[in-house]
Amino acid sequence: MSHVRYRLTGTSFPGTVDLTVSADGRARLEHARASGVRAWTAELDPVVWPWLLDALRASGFPDVAAPAPVPGSTLREVSVVVTDRGAEATPESGHGADAADGTDGGVGQLAGSVLFGWHHGGELGLERVLRILDALVHQVGNGAVRETANELPRLAHRSAPDPTLPPPDPGSPAAAAFGTVGGRPAYALSRPGRTFALYGLPYEEELGAATVTDAHTRAIALGTAGGREIVATGGDDLVIRVWDTGTGQQLHAEAGHDGPVLAVAAAGGLIYTGGADGVLRVWDAAGSLGSLADRHEGAINAVRAYGTLLVTGSDDGMVRLTDLSNGRTLHSLPGHGGWVNAVAAGAGLVASAGADRLIRIWDAGTGHELRALEGHEASVTGLAFLTVSGRPALASCALDGRVTIHDPHTGTLLAGWRSGDWAAGIATVPKPPIGIPGAEGAAGLATIGADAAPERLATAEDGVAPEWLVTAEDGAAPERLVTVGDGVRVWTVDGTLLRELTDAVADAVATDGTLLAAGSPDGALRVWRLADGDLRPVASADDGATAPSDSIPAAPTDGLTAASTDGGITSLAFDGGSLVCGTDGGTVRVHDPMSGVVAVPTPHTGQVLALALDGDLLVSGGMDGTVRTWDAISGRPLRRLAAHTAGVTCVATGRSGDRVVIASSGYDRVVRTWEAATGRPLSAVYGHSLPVYALAFGTLGGRAVLASGSYDGLVPVRDTETGEDVVVLGGNPGTVRCLRFLGGDVLAVGCDDGTVRLWRLPDGEQVGETRLGDVPLALSDDLYAVTQNGLSRLTPPKPQ
Repeated sequence: MSHVRYRLTGTSFPGTVDLTVSADGRARLEHARASGVRAWTAELDPVVWPWLLDALRASGFPDVAAPAPVPGSTLREVSVVVTDRGAEATPESGHGADAADGTDGGVGQLAGSVLFGWHHGGELGLERVLRILDALVHQVGNGAVRETANELPRLAHRSAPDPTLPPPDPGSPAAAAFGTVGGRPAYALSRPGRTFALYGLPYEEELGAATVTDAHTRAIALGTAGGREIVATGGDDLVIRVWDTGTGQQLHAEAGHDGPVLAVAAAGGLIYTGGADGVLRVWDAAGSLGSLADRHEGAINAVRAYGTLLVTGSDDGMVRLTDLSNGRTLHSLPGHGGWVNAVAAGAGLVASAGADRLIRIWDAGTGHELRALEGHEASVTGLAFLTVSGRPALASCALDGRVTIHDPHTGTLLAGWRSGDWAAGIATVPKPPIGIPGAEGAAGLATIGADAAPERLATAEDGVAPEWLVTAEDGAAPERLVTVGDGVRVWTVDGTLLRELTDAVADAVATDGTLLAAGSPDGALRVWRLADGDLRPVASADDGATAPSDSIPAAPTDGLTAASTDGGITSLAFDGGSLVCGTDGGTVRVHDPMSGVVAVPTPHTGQVLALALDGDLLVSGGMDGTVRTWDAISGRPLRRLAAHTAGVTCVATGRSGDRVVIASSGYDRVVRTWEAATGRPLSAVYGHSLPVYALAFGTLGGRAVLASGSYDGLVPVRDTETGEDVVVLGGNPGTVRCLRFLGGDVLAVGCDDGTVRLWRLPDGEQVGETRLGDVPLALSDDLYAVTQNGLSRLTPPKPQ
């Protein structure tokens, strides 16, 4: 069986990536790192193999003269391997479209391999090839490998980890924190197999414990909030849990999707999200309300709300109808021969479509299938009911780039046209947008080539399109359609192109009659006013701050990108004045397009690595590069601060003047500070050459200072306001794991060599040292340290 192999490796690349795409439509992705090898398998959309072969042929592969790679640089290698000529898949199987004659479909002519540097693909003519392969690296692993660009619609389905490989070794994580329990000094400690245990000081009697998950706890905090003493934990399952240590009651556990969010729907202030984990969750802007009991056996690709009816479609080929008034499943509808990509509901009908290229129409009340509609030559990706002149119609789009309109009651194909190279989604505009000109006399509107002329497949006696496709009985223009894919385009229902809003790739689309939103796999969110087609400023996808007006181009030509660490936008939905956005990074955002305010009800989408408590404020940092703030008692999300380009390993809170300040840092080596009340960024200090693992606020000579400890053992102590160095402490061999100011002029530094050193400030003199025999996890004001093995007393500092 022929296959294409794609390898990525180099000193600046995290491990080695090895992707194999087979002619039978299957893919395998391996990612080898220092901690071990992880792997996934997936089924690919039938268009992938012919797309890939066409792109390889167009590039002249394998006769490509690649320059010699630079030693030590990140390398790409593309290989085509033919192992069994004549055994390629046939058109009937959906793959290897030229192999029906028993040959290898011309794949043999492509056999060979090319090795080149990361940035040389363009000059070698391999852009299209790499676009497909890079997208598959991202998609086959469900976003776990994010170093490559994902610029294509969803092509990988039924992705699953390889069960034959052991999970990567996470080491032996442990976390600890000092505080009070029952009004007395205590500490909390987590070890593998135990979420946390509480111990009193100084005799270490156990005061309470909990084990609620097999996932490792990597962060823990003790504090007092709302008059309660609480303990918070976070770790590998991405869940932040908070307990009342007095009663033992778990107050909340903030969970989200385990993987990408692939579909969203919104109605009545509630948000419904479907994920790659097969779970359907319910949210409001303040957080998770839970999940529905019945889950799909595969990724949920489509969710639509219609009154009290919720319709979902999944990789398991099922369409499920749920009653939102009680959460009960009304019907589970089998019938599709592959995954379901799109669903729609309206006028007592439900429509579904996907990889089998058929559009199935169901009676919403009985669940009976009424008919199956043909018209596409590739997987159907979008469906939308519309009404024109009072008559129902159903629009669809597919990866063949084609749009069709059917009468859902008779199955008659009313119109069809080509929207571009591919289409990823479709939506209706309830009323014709004022100011967007019609086809007659429209000057300067984008076109998409001669093959875009609509086919009038359903005709009246005089050979023209039925009148209801063009005008309503009262003379008003019918609804418009919007398609996204290799551009965002507005159409009349007879296939006349009214306007191309952008030629940028987009996977998701939503309209509310006033605004049109499109989301792209690169994370860009664009919103236009339908009245005039002008682009609106888009709220920051990270901290909710509206972009300043002077930073917005007066006449944007290609949209305003809202940069995000969330990953690509997979799904959009309007609800009232809010725009809900789902991403393949696992985040749900709720935007107000008018004010620029954004809420993020979903928790971290990567391991929780750091926690801090400051009164009612809980601060968390995660591998997803974000810092979150929460109401400690209720779990209500407050703000999301996303300015780190890699995992956040440490957070701390302190005072600077009369305001509470949050500090964060991690693998990107930048120490950032934020105003806790507003989320406003205060400073970003670059100076560490290696990742930062510890932060601590203190006061020195009457001014607020911030200490940070790194992998290289260096500890800069900086003025919180100015970021200027007060002193830089060396002499700490090994990684700094914890920091604590003792009084006004002594800083305790705990390193992974098992030693805690005391330094007097600002002169940087070492005034004490305690060897613990194990890695210190936390330090207290009263000269205690905690390791995995328990409590140790520190040697007091030498008198001055």
